[in-house]
Amino acid sequence: MSMNRTFIVIIIGLTFSLVPLVAQPDTRINSIVSQLRNVSDTTRIDLFNELSQLYWQRSLDTSLLYATHALNLSDKIKDKYRIAYSLNMTGNAYYMLGNYASSLEFYQQALQHRIELGDSNDIARTINNIGAVHLQTHNYDQALEYFNKALNIYSTFGDEEVIFILTNNIGGVYNEKKEYDKAFEYLNQAYEIARKTDDDNNMIITLNNMGEISISLKQFDKALEYFFEARKICEELYDYNRLSTILMNIGAAYMSAGQQEKSLPFFQKALEYAELVNSIRLKRDIYGNLYRYYSEKNNPAKSLAYLELFNEANDSISSEESVLKIAELELKYNAQNFQNEIELLKKNNEINKLRLNRSRITIISLIIITILAGAVLLVIINRIRLKRESNLMLSGKNEELEAANRKLKESEQNLKELNATKDKFFSIIGHDLRNPLNALLGFSELISGNPMDYTVEELQKYTRIINESAKKIHQLVENLLEWSRSQSGNIDFFPKLLNISQIADEIGDILSIQASEKEIAIHNKIPADIRVYADKNLVATILRNLINNAIKFTQNGGQIILTAEHMNGQVNIAVSDTGKGMTREQINRLFKLDINLTTTGTSEEKGTGLGLLLCKEFVEIHNGNIWVESAPAKGSTFYFSLPDIQS
Repeated sequence: MSMNRTFIVIIIGLTFSLVPLVAQPDTRINSIVSQLRNVSDTTRIDLFNELSQLYWQRSLDTSLLYATHALNLSDKIKDKYRIAYSLNMTGNAYYMLGNYASSLEFYQQALQHRIELGDSNDIARTINNIGAVHLQTHNYDQALEYFNKALNIYSTFGDEEVIFILTNNIGGVYNEKKEYDKAFEYLNQAYEIARKTDDDNNMIITLNNMGEISISLKQFDKALEYFFEARKICEELYDYNRLSTILMNIGAAYMSAGQQEKSLPFFQKALEYAELVNSIRLKRDIYGNLYRYYSEKNNPAKSLAYLELFNEANDSISSEESVLKIAELELKYNAQNFQNEIELLKKNNEINKLRLNRSRITIISLIIITILAGAVLLVIINRIRLKRESNLMLSGKNEELEAANRKLKESEQNLKELNATKDKFFSIIGHDLRNPLNALLGFSELISGNPMDYTVEELQKYTRIINESAKKIHQLVENLLEWSRSQSGNIDFFPKLLNISQIADEIGDILSIQASEKEIAIHNKIPADIRVYADKNLVATILRNLINNAIKFTQNGGQIILTAEHMNGQVNIAVSDTGKGMTREQINRLFKLDINLTTTGTSEEKGTGLGLLLCKEFVEIHNGNIWVESAPAKGSTFYFSLPDIQS
């Protein structure tokens, strides 16, 4: 049950791209999302389709969602070109998900629209994509028919990138048909084009496909050489979809070469990436390889477990392929019915002509009556039209007034927020920053003027005050800078898989000296295996501010406990203390910019509320929530949620 995968390339919209694409910077996604609100419908459609393409290596479900948004909006504005383009992109998303029945349905709709529009380039793109579906569903002769149709169209254009796609796909068909000489002939052509154009994505595709053929020819060393070169390029591009395939093929090559021990780590890593991109066909093929591995290792328990997983995935795929064949039969049946209807209409037309000749005198009389009635009706319609136009004009003016009122309310709200931001900033500068700065200047000037007039104990006391003031200024300035960047939209956001327990340990070490001054114990009880998908710097800032607050409001000898648990696709993290707690009124004043919240800790430490504002904004950047549970004299627990690995 050895499973290998051939890369077949589909073609997308206005420019030619390959599937999967190279991972794009997160900043591009953020840039597009920020544009969606203030652009025209046509531009919004194009941005939705671009987001669908960018999410091919991140989340295929999200890719399908954006393609569906683009298609719905195209239908709404009746843009025929973008309807065809969005249908093709929706087909691409289903293809990447392995749902070939739905993929074929959308490709056929896209082809029908593109034939009506008459653009040969777009027609050839969709023809290629239909061929790719037929290849994945083992209809090899149909796949060759569609690929050759597309190649014939593009042979007149001389576009090397598209010729690469088609020669690669034809080579893939011949590989599946076990005609390896013809497969290598086409793949070598594709490989030379990829090298000539210096295209990393195309290099991955041809290297993988030639490696797979080499396995079929039992040239295992040559196959591994191809696969490892492709793996290196995938890792440089962060292309997890194709990296999963390459790793599985490396494991299969080692298995076929009789080196089973070397294959297992590659199968396991391939399965991790397949689950990350949620590809049921990739997982099916990897389960099959793991079943073969554990069978040869004489491990019945694991062998049976992976066989069951393989069968479950295969049943799901078989169901989709059955739907695909039914859809094809329905299309043929509908086409035949359509032809029969045409013949019937022709016969009916002849009968109607005979009836028309017999009824000509009657029709002339009816025409005269109709003209008279039409004149009366025209007068009535004209009056109705004038009334309707007046109503439409009045409705348009009302809508313009409503839109103007909404803009005024939005402007008013923005001004209130800007004013609150200004007041908050001047409050911190005028009060919270000035007090520790005055202490720092006053005591340092006192010591520097007459140092010999003070005892060692007094000097130690003054320097301790200076040090504490400097720490307060440093923390306040750091929060001010972070807050300033968040207000201006300049926060860097680079999420990745993080060990939250490890980050909590790092922050605990940084604040341990501050906690030890009040004999407060910090206990990190976050399980070591919990992972979140988040930005490390922002998470560190959130924990630092929450733990610092807990130290500030906890009496000497108290303790702070950090915990975390999975819940509904997220990780809920809690920072609990045994401090003085808060009333319901105090809780309601937290996290609000327009309320100047100045509090005092158990050792008269000053607070501004700015740290909690930062925590709220940074948690919301991760699409999470932050809340607090507290009661006077019973301590406080601050919770915040972050995405887990699956979400």
